[in-house]
Amino acid sequence: MSAVADLLGEVPWVQALPPGARAVVYADAYETRHAKGESIARPGDPPQSWIGVADGLLKVSAVDREGRGFTFAGAPRGSWIGEGAMVRSESRRYDIIAVRESRLIHIPRRTFRQLLDDSGEFRRVVLAHLNERVGQLIEMMEIGRLHDPVARVARMLGTAFDPALYPRMGAVLPLSQGELAEWVGLSRQCTGAA
Repeated sequence: MSAVADLLGEVPWVQALPPGARAVVYADAYETRHAKGESIARPGDPPQSWIGVADGLLKVSAVDREGRGFTFAGAPRGSWIGEGAMVRSESRRYDIIAVRESRLIHIPRRTFRQLLDDSGEFRRVVLAHLNERVGQLIEMMEIGRLHDPVARVARMLGTAFDPALYPRMGAVLPLSQGELAEWVGLSRQCTGAA
């Protein structure tokens, strides 16, 4: 449990909670580790937890009827994903997959719901996060309509530095060219050229 406590000690929104709410998070949070390519959640899965990336990289994606894959969002170190399904209390709509070996922190559904009910500070965190996510999705729609690969890569890189969604990003984006291509939705060659 001390490893999870150490990880939670680095999460700004956890430290901003009042002591009682923070104690609940520390008591209930748990850690999982996942190999590259491993599925964290699949469409149709009930949401079991809000997922924080302590280390690694995740992608939120789907496959259409023709078998084409689409990446909707990346989740680098320091980000949290899956709040939409937690708030709606409905099955997950997308795949969440480890792009590289990843270490995750989970806030169980019961704890998430309790904090939503009892903590105004936590509600503000989740609302701010959902607002940023809506902005990110609008940005992704704009990016998807760009036919210029350079503009597409530049816009996606810009979204990766959103301090509300990715607070621990820092000044360097630790992605390989292949990971960036997967995130942007272009081939590795096209991404490299861009």
